[in-house]
Amino acid sequence: RRAGVSPLARGFVVAKDRRKMNKLNRAQKDKVRRFAAVADADEEVALKILKDARWDLEVGLEMFFTAPLANSGSTSPEAVEATYAKYRADDDDEEMVGAEGIERFCEDIGIDAMDPVILVVSLKMGAQAMGKYTKEEFTSGLRRMGADTAAKIKAKIPELRKELENDVGFKDVYEFSFGFAKDLNQKSLPLETACGMWKVLLAGKWDLVDEWCEFLEKEHGKPITHDTWSQALEFSRQIGVDMRGYDPAGAWPYLIDEFVEH
Repeated sequence: RRAGVSPLARGFVVAKDRRKMNKLNRAQKDKVRRFAAVADADEEVALKILKDARWDLEVGLEMFFTAPLANSGSTSPEAVEATYAKYRADDDDEEMVGAEGIERFCEDIGIDAMDPVILVVSLKMGAQAMGKYTKEEFTSGLRRMGADTAAKIKAKIPELRKELENDVGFKDVYEFSFGFAKDLNQKSLPLETACGMWKVLLAGKWDLVDEWCEFLEKEHGKPITHDTWSQALEFSRQIGVDMRGYDPAGAWPYLIDEFVEH
């Protein structure tokens, strides 16, 4: 990322970056690494933005994804505009790629619209709502990923998919998905939507995901709060199918306690 810098100079830069990291506490170091993984940015960039955001990871990522891009790298402005025009919703007054355009975009990048890697793409675009990308989200996302055509995005899918395979990257995509899928100005996620997202995200990762959703549909029937959404992931990671490791005196949401008893 620092093309043209001599190995010796690069060594001094790396040492300087390490000194900065060593001054941070454990929570701050974790936020720097998570920011760098999600934003595909250097830790130095992550550190600067997180300081500006007063160490609020969500605010920092929003600042990063909504800020004008100083360097579009290997993308051509004309190609980015042409790619947007290819998928733009012609029958809508708003400048955006709608549901139909997203479906065609998924076909062209070689994935099914229900493939969880589309959530990684949406995160990179800084998308605020499911079912559409604004022009700014779509074009900025292409430049940020260094790809100005669908073919180039398709070539990056294996790399993007890796973010679903490590715990930190997956958790960031999982947390992003809650806000992405819920209705604007609503604090909770409709149950049907939440179950659909769980089945997409946790398929192959949690053997009880279908039972969990069946329980919620039969016994709960209400929207899902962010706390329940977050804790469901932790439960899936910490507690086995046989419920070994579950502590009824733990700080799990009541829905998880009821699911275990059920």
